[in-house]
Order: sequence, then C-alpha cells, then structure tokens
Amino acid sequence: MPSNPPVPEERPRPAVLGMRFDALTVPQALDRFFELAALPPGPRGCRIAATVNVDFVVNTYCATRSTPRNPALARVLRRAELVIADGMPLVWLSRLLGTPLPERVTGADLVPMIAERAARDHVKLYFLGGKEEYTRGAAEILTKRYPGLEIVGIDTPFVNLDAPDAGQTDLEICRRINESGASILLVGFGNPKQELWAERNRANLKCGIAVGIGGTFNFIAGAVKRAPDWMRHSGTEWIFRIIQEPGRLWKRYGFGLLVFNTLALFAFLNRPRKGGAGIVAHPDTPGVLTATGRGRFSPEALQAILDAYVSADGPVEIRGLSGRQRRQLRAHRMIDMLASGAAHD
Repeated sequence: MPSNPPVPEERPRPAVLGMRFDALTVPQALDRFFELAALPPGPRGCRIAATVNVDFVVNTYCATRSTPRNPALARVLRRAELVIADGMPLVWLSRLLGTPLPERVTGADLVPMIAERAARDHVKLYFLGGKEEYTRGAAEILTKRYPGLEIVGIDTPFVNLDAPDAGQTDLEICRRINESGASILLVGFGNPKQELWAERNRANLKCGIAVGIGGTFNFIAGAVKRAPDWMRHSGTEWIFRIIQEPGRLWKRYGFGLLVFNTLALFAFLNRPRKGGAGIVAHPDTPGVLTATGRGRFSPEALQAILDAYVSADGPVEIRGLSGRQRRQLRAHRMIDMLASGAAHD
C-alpha cells in the first residue's frame, strides 16, 4: 500500500431518512471503500462503512415517534464515512425524494469484490463475528477463489455490549486485530450490534476501515442461499428469504415493511423542493445555521444540516426555522438534530 495515500475525493451525500448516503454505483463504492482503507486512522479512529437496508432503518426509527428508536445507532449511521443503500426500497425512496441513488450496493455482493481487490492489491483482511464454522468456511472459499488473498485473522467471540466486562473484552479483540496488521475489518455481528461495536471501538482500532456485513459469511459459506439475480435486481429478494425461513422471517419482514412504508410516506409528503429554502453556516460559530426562506428546504439544505450535525459532533442550532421546515425535519427523522426548540413526541 502507498505510504502517502491520496485523500478520497469528496462526493455528494444526499440525506435520506436522516442519514447521509453515498450516491455511488457498485464500482464507485468499491473504489471509495479502498480509498478509505488506505488511509491511516482519522481523528475519530478507524473509519466505518455501513450497508443500510430496511432492517437498519426499522432498528433506528419508530413509525409513531419522530425521534430515533435507537439514538446510538442513528448517531453511528450519520457519522459513518461510507453509507451505501443495501436495499431497493431505499433506492426507490431516494428517487421519489428527488435525491436519487444510482443503484443498490449489497454487502453480500460487495464482500467477494473486496476480497478480489484485496488479493490483487495485497491488502489484509480480518474476519470478526459470525458462527465459527461459517466464518472459517467463508474464509476458505474466498482464499481458494482469489489466490494471494491474506485473511490475517478469524475471530468469532461472543460479544455482549452490555456485559460488565465488555470494555475489557473489546480491548482484547482490538489488540488482536491491531497486531494482525489488517487494513480492512469485516464485522459479522448483525445489525445493530456490529455498528454499535465498531463505533464504540473505532478509536482503539488501527485498521483503515470497518464494515458491518451481517450474515454475509453465511451466504458465502453456502449455509443460506441467495435469491436469483432477477429477484435481487427487482427488489423482491425478501420474498425468497421468507420462503426459505417462513417461521422466523415473515413477522420481521412484514413489520419492517409496514414501518418503512410509513416513514417513506411522511418523508415523501414533506419531500425537499428543488430551489427551496437553503442553509447558511456561521463560520465563526460552529453548529449554528440560518434558514434562508420559509418554505420547504431544498435537498442541498437537508444535506447541509446533516453535514453540520456531523461536523459539530452533536445537535445544531437553526435560526429562522419556520413551522413548515420543522415539520419537514420531523418527517425526515432529523428533528433530534436541533439543539433547542425541537418538539419531541
């Protein structure tokens, strides 16, 4: 890897349901991932990538409350350095909101591509989480498929984020990862545990990037079959999953789609308006913004509010905020980003 890697190019990150998504195609997402992996840890430590699907959204928000169901998870996903849409419903919603994402980028598809690029570029991977037999099986399949691939660690610990000794356990896991010399950490704890664990430990990790991959080790090892290509591309992969595991998944997908569709409806009814109200930052007062105009915010304004929230590492103040704009922020799950004057349900 180069000793002085270039800083990744800044790209638009449109706001969709209170998260900053990267508007990237699959090849662009892979390039961005390796650009970030090549960098040394940043001010907050290891960088985080998230492959967000409907489950992520449902785990983060509630249909009947405008504030997050899981504030810690919302904070992780807003602060992540790379966020891609792993679900066609999110792609469709982005298009309805006038902030189109080019295509779906699934974690299950991305991991083999990461392995292929890592083998070519001599980048070291570390596998964390999953059931041991499937994680090791996935590692064996990938190393056979991509000669030269270096998987420098396979670790499948039991992780309880709330255990009294969780901090000490985390430090030991981080020590093993750091000693391996890995640049890329693939975390298979499932959402939200994998994202919360990565955020909690990013300052202690020396790898370039960590990404939560859910059950991808199981897919690669053949323990769970993936849907045919036409179902993946049409957004009906969830039907295939329910057919495979009806007893476990029908309630999860049914409830998830109900919640997501409710969130999407409110966001669409309060969608950003092209050429609408904007946002001006106060360079001498970080975290303070002023709304220009009284109508609905533009897509760029919503992105600017999210960017300011992340830069300030906390709530921001928006001066001149109208009632209509407040309703729009509530519908887009951004009302909790306000430092004061927010109406909480």
